[in-house]
Amino acid sequence: MPMMVVMFNQITVRALSMALAASFSLPLLAQQAEPAESKAPVRHYLIGAALSSGQNHVGSDGRELGLQPILGFWAGRYRLSTGRASSLWNVGRETVVDPGLSTTLLSHSDWSLGASLNWDSGRKSGDDPLLAGVPDLHSTLRGKLSVGYAFAPRWSLGLSSSHDLLGRDGGGRYSASLGYRQPLSERSYWDASFAANWGNRDYMRSHYGIPASGQRAAYQLDGGIEGVSLGLGYTTAINHNWVSYAGLSLSRLLGDAGSSPVVGSRQVWGASVGVAYRY
Repeated sequence: MPMMVVMFNQITVRALSMALAASFSLPLLAQQAEPAESKAPVRHYLIGAALSSGQNHVGSDGRELGLQPILGFWAGRYRLSTGRASSLWNVGRETVVDPGLSTTLLSHSDWSLGASLNWDSGRKSGDDPLLAGVPDLHSTLRGKLSVGYAFAPRWSLGLSSSHDLLGRDGGGRYSASLGYRQPLSERSYWDASFAANWGNRDYMRSHYGIPASGQRAAYQLDGGIEGVSLGLGYTTAINHNWVSYAGLSLSRLLGDAGSSPVVGSRQVWGASVGVAYRY
C-alpha cells in the first residue's frame, strides 16, 4: 500500500508538470475542445475588499476579524487572483478558477481541466503554546490540477490534487467536492458545496504531526483523511461592473488529524462579506 501511494504521488506530480507545460501549446487541442472563455466576456481586472471572521484548526482557538483585499488580473487564458476573486470574474460562469496563477487547459461539453500555481505562506509556531516544539511550516510553491464535471444543470463534481513543487515537506493534498448552484435571476445565485480532503504522509505529518525532538511527545501520522467542509454563499451582480457576495463555511477535522495535540478546535466556522469592481 505505501508503494502504491508513492507511485500515485509520482504520477500526479508528473501529470501536473506536463499539464502546466501543455498550457503553452494547446492550439491543436483547442480545435477539438471548446475554449473555456468563449461563453464569457473577459474581465481585465477586479479589485475589492472583504470583511471576514474565522479561526484556524491548528493552534490556540482564537477568532480573527479583518479586512482582506480581493484582487484579480486577467490576460488571455491566464488569471492571477486572490482566493475570492477567482469566483467573482463573471457571475453565473461555470468555469472553476483556482486562486493564484491559473489557466483552464481544456473545457468541453460538461467537463473542464485546469491547472494553477499558488504560493503557500506556511506557518510560524511563534508563541502559540499548542505549537511549542513544532517546527515552522516552510513557505512553498504549490501546483494544482483540477477536474470539474457538471453532471446535471445545477450540480457539479470536482477533483483536485495539490503538491509542494519545491520539496519543502509540504506533501500532497487531494480533494473531492460536490456543488449545487441555484440561480435566482440572471444576475444572482446562491450556491452550496460539500468537500472532503485527504493528505499523503508528508502533508499530514508537516501540518498535524510532532517530530521526535525531545521537547514533547512525538505524534506521527500516515496519509489519510484530513476532514470535511460545508459552504453556503450568495453572489449578485449589482450592475455591469460591481459584484457582491456573502458566505458561511463550516469545517471539521477527522481521524488522526483531528486527534493531533496541535489542534485547538476540530470544528471551526467562518463568515465573510465583500464587494468588488470588475472591468
